[in-house]
Amino acid sequence: MTSPAGSTKADRVRRAVLADIMSGALAPGAPLDEVALAEQHSVSRTPVREALRRLQSDGLLSVGPRRQLLVVDVSPERRREVMTLRVALEGAATPASCELRDEDDLDGLELLLLKQERAAEAGDAEAFLRLDETFHLTLAGAARMPTLSRMLEQLGAFVRLGRLGEATTTPHMLGLVGEHAELVSLLRSRRAAKLRSTLAAHIERTSPRA
Repeated sequence: MTSPAGSTKADRVRRAVLADIMSGALAPGAPLDEVALAEQHSVSRTPVREALRRLQSDGLLSVGPRRQLLVVDVSPERRREVMTLRVALEGAATPASCELRDEDDLDGLELLLLKQERAAEAGDAEAFLRLDETFHLTLAGAARMPTLSRMLEQLGAFVRLGRLGEATTTPHMLGLVGEHAELVSLLRSRRAAKLRSTLAAHIERTSPRA
């Protein structure tokens, strides 16, 4: 299998471990063993150590007993914190998004709505939630605020972790598509204040509950 251009061994191990965390294959609280990971990915312990250090820096690993690294457990308090940050950051982007958005932004969001609708009708919750994250990043991206967008990308991992194990039904997913369509309509008409309040209500309503 060919590695992406510029990818290092540490990059590849980080992506693999991150994928296992996001899929639930590595459950919250699961310990990570450098030796086992090095054998699994056919590398030395040095790139494994670097990959784990970066995941710890991202807040996805915590230090447990005997300094062992564990997959972070997203507590109800952490979920509420993530929701609060999303409301603040995504809301802060709405004035600039309404001012700067162009037809390409709107076309991209409309395409994501179609893809989400298809995923919902197919009952593909995993694809739907990936598209949900992309939708929110694209909406905020219309503000042309790269630092804010990077912060939201980092929060995305915690949003996904908080959703692990939660049922996502087709009616629920279709309801979210309808809410997203309303957000696109408000962006199209450049109604920044209404977009901000509607977006905040949407995030608060759809965030995982304890």
